[in-house]
Amino acid sequence: MNLVKLLANNRQPIAIIALVGTGLAVSHHQGYKSAFAKQQAVIDKMEKDKAQALLLSAQNYARELEQARAEAKKYEVKAHAVGMALAQKQAEVSRLKTENKKEIENVLTQDRQKAGGSCIDGFGHHGLQLYNRALGYGN
Repeated sequence: MNLVKLLANNRQPIAIIALVGTGLAVSHHQGYKSAFAKQQAVIDKMEKDKAQALLLSAQNYARELEQARAEAKKYEVKAHAVGMALAQKQAEVSRLKTENKKEIENVLTQDRQKAGGSCIDGFGHHGLQLYNRALGYGN
């Protein structure tokens, strides 16, 4: 009962307190909404920046990968050219070895025939000429 009397006699202060309380609650809620919106804007900006950074990183990676592929292709072409040159040189060496082997056999045969079989292999006239040519002294 006393509470009913107290409320009936103090309507105006109670109404003021209720209005102030409601104002504080609305103000608090508006502040919360404002802070939430600001934070959401920061989060959105960070996500946008992250997406841009990832896109830029992917583009840089793709560009570097393409450069690496181009360089690998260049080295592949160079390696093929060097391989072909090596194969040609090896064929030339093989041909020269075969020719030299035949020439040595011919020289030894000629020296033996000229010396009547008493020649030490490689030290006859034709053999010495072959040594001179092989050492770069000419004929």
